[in-house]
Amino acid sequence: MACVAYPNTKEEMISAIEFLKQEGRDCVVLGACTNTLINDRGFDGAVVSTDMLKGKSVCGDRIYLSAGEKMSAVCRYALENSLSGIEGLCSIPGSVGGGLSMNCGAFGRELADVVEYVDLLIDGKVERVYAKDLGFAYRHSKVKELGVAIGASVKLAAGNKNRIAKDMKGYAIARGKSQPKGKSLGSVFKKAGDVSAGYFIDRAGLKGYRIGGAQISQMHANFIINTGGATSADFLRLADYARQEVDKRFGVKLKYEIEYLPAVSSTDHI
Repeated sequence: MACVAYPNTKEEMISAIEFLKQEGRDCVVLGACTNTLINDRGFDGAVVSTDMLKGKSVCGDRIYLSAGEKMSAVCRYALENSLSGIEGLCSIPGSVGGGLSMNCGAFGRELADVVEYVDLLIDGKVERVYAKDLGFAYRHSKVKELGVAIGASVKLAAGNKNRIAKDMKGYAIARGKSQPKGKSLGSVFKKAGDVSAGYFIDRAGLKGYRIGGAQISQMHANFIINTGGATSADFLRLADYARQEVDKRFGVKLKYEIEYLPAVSSTDHI
């Protein structure tokens, strides 16, 4: 039977995960799900959501963040405390836990640039793992391999509040101009080297190509838009087609940036 737990505290988070492990339940931890595609059949297991796991505190130039905090709220909090270093991340829609797992980034900045340490639940105990041991790379970290993110400390720099606000506004405007409106999971594929996946998909003539309710954006080819009634199967078929076409035409093998959550009994994967 599927179920969802919404722990409010670190202690509740630990208890929920350990209980499910003892019960032998298939369990997955999810955050804001902004880059997560869920199987059309749903997930026939237990989900532990970090959505209610909130909390922010500042000490000097450091901010400690609970895993469920939204990146947008984190950036506003930094602004309120005149702390600079994450202005470029202000319009990323996900949560801290997901951002740590995939090392989210925008405008040449990554979350890894400011992370000092992450508190991870590992084998029933919370352990503090410092950034140098988290294997941060482009849209990658070892966070999920090691455990479950409970919270993290980021080290910023004292700045001018007006300047920080101006920069955040500029980044938000730039993101709005470069990314399509509508329902999407954000960037579908990672960069291929230093080249945007959208460049290759565009060159393959796939802007506007559609399968079911899923369509490759006319504005940015690395976005798949739900035009209405799109299924996960539509999304996967379209994304796989784009990946195959890019490989066939340019010899470039695109790698997914999104994460796919299959049904427990499913063998589907990306």
